[in-house]
Amino acid sequence: DLLTSLSQELLDEWELSKGETSLGWNGIPVKSGQLIGRIGGQTLDFGVYNYEVVLEGFIFPEHYSRESWKIHTVDPFPHFPDEVREVLLQKNLRKVEPFAGKIDYDIDGKLSGNWFEVDTNWFAGKDLHKYWDGHLSIIPNHIDPTAWMFAIGNWPDATSSSGAADFKIVNAEPSPENIGVEQGIVKYELSAYKYCAEAGSEITAIAHISGGGVNLTGCKKSISLIIPDTRLFAKDTPSGDAGVILVQLVEPRLLKVEVFPNKTLSQVDSFTEAAKLYER
Repeated sequence: DLLTSLSQELLDEWELSKGETSLGWNGIPVKSGQLIGRIGGQTLDFGVYNYEVVLEGFIFPEHYSRESWKIHTVDPFPHFPDEVREVLLQKNLRKVEPFAGKIDYDIDGKLSGNWFEVDTNWFAGKDLHKYWDGHLSIIPNHIDPTAWMFAIGNWPDATSSSGAADFKIVNAEPSPENIGVEQGIVKYELSAYKYCAEAGSEITAIAHISGGGVNLTGCKKSISLIIPDTRLFAKDTPSGDAGVILVQLVEPRLLKVEVFPNKTLSQVDSFTEAAKLYER
């Protein structure tokens, strides 16, 4: 994804296949080591999709039709030669299997996984330009799967222009993968988070994006400058609470949620009229 230019060889092949008399584009064969294109001065977003595979952790794969490839996402690392895969894994921040992470955490009848606000058209959303607005995920952290995250498309006090926000769940007990209808209302505290090295280690980070050597630190919020030479753990920040959430599976595939920004556990007792329903 995100190519800014194609190689001239592929561009010539594409030009031959388009036009009113074309019977359609069936792809262009490429060889190992062949230049496909360039990405310019930006980071690279890449993935591998196997259309013979459907991820088992999406309860209703059809709800993701807006991005038809999503349910076919597979681990990219096995598709590289050994010597290339080894270099890529060295640069990968996640140090536990599966090294490519995982995107399908739905457990039928449990809190874990993806949810969509009722009547917001599933993954596609109501607004093409803000389709994520009705999304909600309660899933393990992508780098440290021992930490549980709460991500929502419309956090009231969001600092990002998208309106979305994600937080670490503080002491996620009971675990979201074990919460069902019988658990009733569950209250979680949310926190901003940072990544820390395992005990006895330090994180090596580039001192500045333009260079300037490296420094050692115990924890770091931004992952962009971290040199991936140690396992990272997501930890709560000591700066204060982000808020509280109440969650309740009222039915196996119907979830009631209310967010309470900047509140503490002792300040939240029950749902209000602001609670929302999410479904699968």
